[in-house]
Amino acid sequence: MTDIEDPAKVPPPVQELGRQLEAERVRRRHGRPTGYRKNEVPTNICSAKTLGRLESGSYRGVRVGTVLELLRFYETPHQKVDHIARLAEAARAGDWCSVYSNAANDRGWFLQQCEDAATFLCYHSPLAIPSLIHSEAYYRMIRATTKVPIRWEVDWDEGLEFRMERRERWIESGRDALLLIGEAALTMGLGPDRDVILADIKQIAALPFADVRIMPLSLGRYDLLPWQLNLFEYDGDQPPVINVESPRGGGFVDASTSQGKFFTDAFKLASAESITAEEFFT
Repeated sequence: MTDIEDPAKVPPPVQELGRQLEAERVRRRHGRPTGYRKNEVPTNICSAKTLGRLESGSYRGVRVGTVLELLRFYETPHQKVDHIARLAEAARAGDWCSVYSNAANDRGWFLQQCEDAATFLCYHSPLAIPSLIHSEAYYRMIRATTKVPIRWEVDWDEGLEFRMERRERWIESGRDALLLIGEAALTMGLGPDRDVILADIKQIAALPFADVRIMPLSLGRYDLLPWQLNLFEYDGDQPPVINVESPRGGGFVDASTSQGKFFTDAFKLASAESITAEEFFT
């Protein structure tokens, strides 16, 4: 497994690994405002040529040990080391999606990197407002209606801050987004802040780069109905990233497989059958 010449065949973790390694190398640090040049990395870790191949985002021959040595030299924070090491594992794996089959280990870090790097964002959420556009009022409603004690550590305040920063980051970027929302998500009981929540959806829908569309209940069943979907597209020939969730499980799906084609085609069909937010609210 070495260099992949066709960009359309480069697995997403390989490309993300290249981005992360370059970002760590040039990261501003004390005494080095522009980080390290490639030829300043010790050759006993890897040569400048090999480092260039790693950062190109098309090299699958990387050893996890080499990546860990690079991150140790870069003094990368421990938590980020774990995430990037998992990228390296996925880059070498025959089935990269299986490396991320346990979301608890990654806590959505790779998915967030994919979202931040994408040029076109697509979401389908049949029973909830997509988390990208959660308002403070909607997040408070989720917190207030969570009755069963969560047995793992949850910092609600930190979660709110993360979601608001993520939302603002997208708005400031002006990247196009297509959001398909099930009618049930907007007509179910939303608590005392219902009007505030819906008003916020209307404001998001008014953004020139946000295409908010509703899947009417009258539509009945459609192929994508059981699935919550994130689909990210990129400039050039980089393949899309697909992530799905359902009551039966979820995770990443390789876009080049028959499963990947099902989800991309199902999303297109759902989009064609949806109505605009303006039409829904009038």
